[in-house]
Amino acid sequence: MSNVVSGTPRRGFLGSMAVGAATLVLGRLSTAEAEVGGLMTLPPVSDAWLARLTGKHKQVFDCTAPNDGWGAVFSLTFIDTTKSALKVTDKDVNAVVVYRHFAFPLMLNDALWAKYKIGELIDVKDPKTKAPATRNIFRDNIPLHPGLTYEETMAKNGVIMVACNMALTVLSSMAAPKANVTPEAAKAEWTAGLLPGANLAASGVYAVNRAQAAGCSYAFGG
Repeated sequence: MSNVVSGTPRRGFLGSMAVGAATLVLGRLSTAEAEVGGLMTLPPVSDAWLARLTGKHKQVFDCTAPNDGWGAVFSLTFIDTTKSALKVTDKDVNAVVVYRHFAFPLMLNDALWAKYKIGELIDVKDPKTKAPATRNIFRDNIPLHPGLTYEETMAKNGVIMVACNMALTVLSSMAAPKANVTPEAAKAEWTAGLLPGANLAASGVYAVNRAQAAGCSYAFGG
């Protein structure tokens, strides 16, 4: 499996994205890196979601790009087909979807997509307008599951969705100038604008590691 997503090496995420944030936020690399680095310690993060991984059959889906919203589909497919094939119940199956890198904004509400021009930031177009999306077109449009939202998927279908704090920090800093706010204000607003039920982890790669340590098998989610 390739370690390159949309032309950006996974291991180079912090380097390339922090440089981009530096250029867009303050125009001076050293100053912006210091500011972005300082923001890393501010948001509340938690490992509480790990306690929900009690099933015998567990899988984590690692999403690094929007991938037309298919990360959520993979988790639902895993749950449904595992239950059917093995004749087990909901309590026996756990699915975790980690949204990191450019997949992170799928965990944000519509208001933030509009204010921060997130469609432009991560190159997502709204199929209704053919223009950069100004709403989260994924949260209520899960492929193969018409009418099902991310919030319902987390609350009723047992899917654990985890958002990357590192991506939140860097991407909100990059988007702050478009909304005419400071990186600190953008980060606070993005943290408050996570979809209900989403879990904020220290980083996406950390969340993937912790899920695997808790017994989840790994699957690339796009």
